[in-house]
This record gives sequence, C-alpha cells and structure tokens, in this order.
Amino acid sequence: MSVDVSIERPVQRFASLISTYVLPVGWFIILTGMFWVWDRTAYHKLFYIFLAAPTLVLMIKQRNLLRPLVANPLFLAFLIFSGYTLLSIAWSDTENSASGLLKRPLYIAMLLLAAGIISLRTPGQLDQWTRLAAIVVAVAAGLSLGAFLYNNPVFEGRRLDGYGALYNPLLTAHVFGAFAAFWLASWFQARSAFSPLPLICLAVLGTAILATGSRTPLIGLSAALGWLLIVGDRRRAGLALAVIAVAAISVLLIYPEAITQRGVSYRPAIWLESLRQIGDHPWLGRGFDSPMTVIIPGLNKTLADPHNIELGVLYSGGIVGLALWMSLYGLAMYFCWTYRRHPGVTIAATWLIFGFASGLTEGSAFMSRPKEHWFLIWIPMALVYGQSLIHWKRNRAA
Repeated sequence: MSVDVSIERPVQRFASLISTYVLPVGWFIILTGMFWVWDRTAYHKLFYIFLAAPTLVLMIKQRNLLRPLVANPLFLAFLIFSGYTLLSIAWSDTENSASGLLKRPLYIAMLLLAAGIISLRTPGQLDQWTRLAAIVVAVAAGLSLGAFLYNNPVFEGRRLDGYGALYNPLLTAHVFGAFAAFWLASWFQARSAFSPLPLICLAVLGTAILATGSRTPLIGLSAALGWLLIVGDRRRAGLALAVIAVAAISVLLIYPEAITQRGVSYRPAIWLESLRQIGDHPWLGRGFDSPMTVIIPGLNKTLADPHNIELGVLYSGGIVGLALWMSLYGLAMYFCWTYRRHPGVTIAATWLIFGFASGLTEGSAFMSRPKEHWFLIWIPMALVYGQSLIHWKRNRAA
C-alpha cells in the first residue's frame, strides 16, 4: 500500500503542476505572444513548449482525463471534421509533405484539450487568464497605436501594420477585433454601464482597428453585437446602439476613408470565381491544402485564396467537408444558446460569432499552425469547448 502511495503522489503532483500552472501560462502565451515575440517561429516554439507538449504529456500520464475530454460532442465533431480533412490529402495537389499536414489538426487538438483540462481542473483559471491576456493586448494595441499616430499624425494613407510577430494590417486587425469582441461582451456583463476597464479597452482596440484600415473586424463586431442584443441586457443594448451610432457618424465625418476608401475590395468577383472553381469538384473538393489561383480582371495581382473561410473549406473539402464544418459550429452555437445565461458562455459565444462573421470576408486558413486565424476560429472554439465541459460535468453530476 505504501508503495502505491509513493508512486501515485508524484504523478498527481506533476499533473497538478501542469494543469494549474503550466497550461494557464501556455494559454496566456498563445493569446499574447504575437505582441512580444518578435519572431513567428519563436511564437510557434513557445506554443509547442508551454501548451502542446505539456498537454500531450498530461494526457499520457492521466489517462482518466481522456474520456471526458474526448467524449464531448464538440470534440467528437472536431475529430470527424479533422479526419475527413486529412483523408482529403489523398486527392489533393498540395506541395507540402503529408507529415507536415498531419500535424496541423494535432496542434489544434492540443489547444482544445488544454482549454478543456484547465476548465475541468480549475474552472475559473481559463476565464481569469483570458481576461488578463485581453488587458495585455489592449495595452499593446495602445502602444502600437501611439507609435503609429506619432509617425503618421494624419494617417497619410498608411495603415497600422502591428509589431512583434504581427506584420500585416489585415491579420493584425483579426487579433485586435477578437479582443474587442471580448471586451464588448465584458461590458455587457459589467455591473455599471460606465465601468472604465471594458470601455477604455474597447476604445483603444476600436481605434487601432480603424488604423489598420481593415473592415473585416467591423463586420465581425456587428455580428457579435447582434448576438449580445439578443441575449444581453436590453438597457445596455440600447446604450450600445446609441454609442455605435455616434461613433459611426463621427468616423464618417472625420475620417470617412476608413470605411469607404476601397469599396468592396473585389470580394464579389473573388467569391464568384472561387465558386466557379469549386463547381469542378463540388462534393469532395480538391483536397486539403490544394493550391488555389484566383485571377480577377482589373486586379494587378494573383490571389491564392477565396477570401472567405467557408469557401476555403468548400474548396478543400467540398460539400461534405462544409457540412461537417457547419455541424461543428452548429453544435457550438446550440450549446451557447442553451447556456446563454452563464457569463463565460456568453463571452465565448460572442468571440466565436465574431470570428465566424469575420471569416466570411477574409481568409481561408481553417486548419493551420498557430497564427492570426486561430483568433477567429480555434481560440474561441476552445473557449466554448471549455465551457461545455464545465456545464456538461455539472449536469452529469446532478
């Protein structure tokens, strides 16, 4: 008996160390790392070291965790979609190695499982570290915006690129917009409509988004606000609409180019050409990571994606792949609607809706290594997954 105890305790302590300290820190790193890691490769390595590897080790050491984590409907839907996506490599024209592509859903699975482990072991930690990361990102956005305005006091047609591992205005706007959605939901849940922290963070991130010149986050935030108008406090909703109306009028009067300067950016033409190509392989698609070339008359460059994540899924996986993809989102939103009265669920759903709506006008990297698109898809999905584990566990216990 004493031998069993001496063997058991170190394993339990090791598991507790990982789930209580290492994984929350890893979660914080993946949320904020792009702002303070100057090399994208280093950002990937930090993800592997502080999140992916510890999660994998913990799953091996604590096999009793496997069943509740994997049996969750959201995770099962992710596994089915990932399995089909990997199967489609068989008919893909990808130039990347199959071994490299096989790792991509594994990285995402580690992100989901890490969020799930934190939620099961220490339920409040995921919310706390996400909120801390949101504060850090708002500060980083403020510093980046300050430096940008110092060098470009009247914008002069330039766009905020970001700093650290961020280098592209559109991709930088994905990250700013994701955390703006977080603070929007937090403001709806604040005790006072004049709670300073969410208001200040929203103002900073909103200004930074305008400085990037990207309108994709504005579409996502509009959808996120629509969700909050349905599930949130009606008085707060009315105030939000009034503030947005004033802000929109101010922007149109002071800096209308932020909204109107690039029209629709060839989006309808890009989508039509993408659908034409999808029509050649409608049911099974062209295969995961199959290269795409979009040529638009009047545009002096060749595009490599449909500028729509759902069209990207349809191009790669066909109607079958898109049906599995939408099933994943359908399950996530069904859970969020059922438990919409819980603050953590509302925040996770707001972020998820922001990402989905933003993806309708930009991107195609639905399954990649850690990058900006994760802030639209997999990070909010991990938050929803973590919340579903908490409430599923409580329901079973009851």
